[in-house]
Amino acid sequence: MRIFAISDVHVDYPQNMALIQGLSGREYRGDTLLLAGDVSDDLARLARVLGTLRERFAHVFFVPGNHELWVRREEQGDSVAKFGQIVRLCAELDVATSPAKVTSGPADPGAWVVPLFSWYVKPEQGGASLYVPRERDDPSLSMWADEVLTRWPEPLSVADYFLDMNEPHLGRPYDAPVLSFSHFLPRREVMFRAPAAPPARAGRAIRFNFSRVAGSTRIEAQLRALGSAVHVHGHQHRNRDRVIDGVRYVSNCLGYPPERARGEIGESCGSLKLVWDSGSKSG
Repeated sequence: MRIFAISDVHVDYPQNMALIQGLSGREYRGDTLLLAGDVSDDLARLARVLGTLRERFAHVFFVPGNHELWVRREEQGDSVAKFGQIVRLCAELDVATSPAKVTSGPADPGAWVVPLFSWYVKPEQGGASLYVPRERDDPSLSMWADEVLTRWPEPLSVADYFLDMNEPHLGRPYDAPVLSFSHFLPRREVMFRAPAAPPARAGRAIRFNFSRVAGSTRIEAQLRALGSAVHVHGHQHRNRDRVIDGVRYVSNCLGYPPERARGEIGESCGSLKLVWDSGSKSG
């Protein structure tokens, strides 16, 4: 039984939609896909993609990213209401948003897939932030679309709101390896190619500091409580695959076509990534 992962497919770009629509209708019939957010803020496009993938895979699991929770029109309500719409849409399409065990048959021990709803913590919101200081960054996040396009009821701790939904799953017994996934990042190290932060870029203004909106250490605490063997995330449009303290962390973002053209995203860019195979000795 194979489990593949991809995130940040951003099908508002026709080139990206064509890549999803062009996936084989036969190759993945017995497989599972983890789709770690940022498909589209347009619910019709999201439904089209989820439906297409569900036709091609035995199981599809999904968590929304920040783009899904953008609200462009008043009649859509706020971002919490839109989240509810997305969860209901997934249920209608038989796309899983809660934990389930996947297996290819009686002889396969299978694996548990545990979706983790999440959001990021900004540095001014507390110690769970993944913030790494940089000179001359922009604390106002004036370039960050979430500041304009998400709408939250007051008062609401957004990251806690979503992460609290995962708590009932943490104490459950799991009788097979656990693969968890979130849209947002669980720890600082996965942002960078090397374990340490990148060197400062002297003499160059840095207007946007991604670490302000990267994720939350509470995601890390939850995946550790689950005993995850693998954790998949998206959001950063920079692909990574490394083991840290016994957990394999994988990011496989499709990203924007200009990023791919510039070679910025990294390995497996533009394709699904195999993250688990119960038929191999390594799992």
